[in-house]
Amino acid sequence: MKRIFPFFTIIALILPAVAVELPSSLKTASDGSMRIGDVAVYVIHIGEKWAGSMQRSLNPDERSMIGPERVWVSGTFPAADSSENFTLAEELLPAGEGVVNCSWSITAPQEVVCRALSVSFDIPAGRAESTISIDNVPVSLPGQVRGIGLYRKNRAAEVVIAPAGGRAIRVTGRFDVSVQDNRKFAQNSFSVRISPVGMTGKLREWSLNCRLEVLPQEK
Repeated sequence: MKRIFPFFTIIALILPAVAVELPSSLKTASDGSMRIGDVAVYVIHIGEKWAGSMQRSLNPDERSMIGPERVWVSGTFPAADSSENFTLAEELLPAGEGVVNCSWSITAPQEVVCRALSVSFDIPAGRAESTISIDNVPVSLPGQVRGIGLYRKNRAAEVVIAPAGGRAIRVTGRFDVSVQDNRKFAQNSFSVRISPVGMTGKLREWSLNCRLEVLPQEK
């Protein structure tokens, strides 16, 4: 008895599988920091004396690879206000059209004081049309500098960041989140910073996972 294969099954066997790729709008630097249009994404550490150290100072090792189907970046960068170095591993994997599964992990030889250890999403300040919402609650972005901290929420599930005239992104998962105005530090930007739920003030190990979606351009 002859076996009859459905037409679409035969086509699927003939055609090569099409690999899912990371969004073309996502640009990754050699240190693993990202840019999606006007949104800059990077890991930041605030130390005991409030100094900052950023992923942009990371020295990537030979295992790092940046490609259209996967990003893996590992290496070390200095902890702020400390003699220790952090070891960072970052992985970005496509999870559908415009969707990326993101993971970061950090270790240190000894405990490091962390006023903050977060993934920061920065957008330019001073644009009236820019919006940020956290769990569907809009965050007020002042035209003039009023203070540093603008909003904070523990155990948030969704952040939507829409810079004026650019591509909006949605970040989902489970994390603590804060929004701050960097113009107090002579930086013309707002930062949305996500960190693990209930993070302690001294750490040797740290990890964070989220799903990032680049939303369709509004017409």
